[in-house]
Amino acid sequence: MKTLKYLLLLLAFATPAALLAQDNPPPAGGPGQMAHHMPSVDDQLNHLSSKLNLTDAQKPQVKTILQDQQDQMAQLMSNNSGSREETHAKMRDIHEKSNAKIRALLTDDQKATFDKLQSERRGRMGKGGDQGAPPPPPQQ
Repeated sequence: MKTLKYLLLLLAFATPAALLAQDNPPPAGGPGQMAHHMPSVDDQLNHLSSKLNLTDAQKPQVKTILQDQQDQMAQLMSNNSGSREETHAKMRDIHEKSNAKIRALLTDDQKATFDKLQSERRGRMGKGGDQGAPPPPPQQ
């Protein structure tokens, strides 16, 4: 009988702890990395480097821009005092400014590829990602 009481007591304490652990998964990524949907700076750099054939001179410049973008996004998420719409608007602004800085470093051929990549990203985001994303600029 004593064993049954201990077993029930153990079960009573273990079950809520297990449920709490399931409700609070650890954040994705490592320290300094955003938890949701944000690849590391190195992953982003490797992706752009392979798609755009970045030169050795361009890589550290692009990495600096990407790191600054990630730092700004992390700061925005940690100081999130505005509405969801305001936060998304600020995130879009940070992303657009970073893209403009990266684009300024590229050759004409790289710019064409970069623009195509951004257009594809906007298309993917419109299919269930960032529903509040602005439409692409009109073609002239």
